[in-house]
Amino acid sequence: MDIRIGEIVASCERCAATEFAPLAPGPLRPESDVRCSACGATVKYGALLDQIGEEAMRRANQAIDELKKRPKR
Repeated sequence: MDIRIGEIVASCERCAATEFAPLAPGPLRPESDVRCSACGATVKYGALLDQIGEEAMRRANQAIDELKKRPKR
């Protein structure tokens, strides 16, 4: 499964793959472990959500910077 919010997809820090598998049955919680389907690295689900949040903030800040560069009307 990929872990995404909108069009931002979490990726493995080790190999940049985007497919993960839960290590235990049941709903995913921030403390749940998931495994990268490509390289087998284990990571907390919450860390992947944090990664998505950081990317969202980066994109928002970039959009704000672009708006600031526009000439004033």
